[in-house]
Amino acid sequence: MGREIDLWTARTGVVHSVFRRAINLLVDGEMWSVLAAGQPDAPFGVRLASDQECGGLGSRPSDRVHVRAGTLGMGGLVIDCRAAARWAPSPWREPAAGLLSRLSTVERAASPRAWAESARLASQVRVALDRGDAVLARAVRRCVGLGPGMTPAGDDVLVGMLAVFSSGAAGAEGAHVTARLARALAPVLASTPDVSRHLLTQAARGLPSRALHDLGAALIEGAADPVLEGALQVVLGIGCSSGADACMGMVAACRLAFLTAERHAA
Repeated sequence: MGREIDLWTARTGVVHSVFRRAINLLVDGEMWSVLAAGQPDAPFGVRLASDQECGGLGSRPSDRVHVRAGTLGMGGLVIDCRAAARWAPSPWREPAAGLLSRLSTVERAASPRAWAESARLASQVRVALDRGDAVLARAVRRCVGLGPGMTPAGDDVLVGMLAVFSSGAAGAEGAHVTARLARALAPVLASTPDVSRHLLTQAARGLPSRALHDLGAALIEGAADPVLEGALQVVLGIGCSSGADACMGMVAACRLAFLTAERHAA
């Protein structure tokens, strides 16, 4: 289970939506996810140990959710999490030499799978971050809810950017950029679907999925090619284009945040 999940404090909630590989829950205003065994970990995720797909567990939207004593109940189903390992991300280290080359590798792999407008949206937000808050607000408003997918592609781009800026590796400037993006997002979050809205909110709090966290760490820290490729393929496998769209956001954010560090490291 993810680091943000508390299954020991008694609380209730409701099943929000059910998919083949995930069940989304609303608990205390936060979206939690029960994930199939092959899915990446998430800060608010509980990943199943068996190969059972979530869609076959019998849960339905509006089923009551009960949390108590390390267990998670959904309708007639109880998941025992008392012995579950807890995933907590490690801070990214300083950028290593070769970042530009690694960014090009990710961009080449992600571009054919991403929505056609994702690179443009990421570039517009990157440029807007060098300008005033009003310009940034307009750029973010053009992104949110835009494009195909259950999580619209524009939202995925922003999630990828937030994963970089909120990571801590970008220092105080990254924290400042994250705060600016969060302020720009706040007025328009209601215009995007629930699942995407919660993912954006969590990303703005520095809580991306494990897949994005691991790819960002491999990018910044200069992981060996097989490690970077493995992390990249996990992200590209998310949704039809969601992972690729997030990659485009990550690439744009890394270029803004770390190009100076790259020159110093070279």
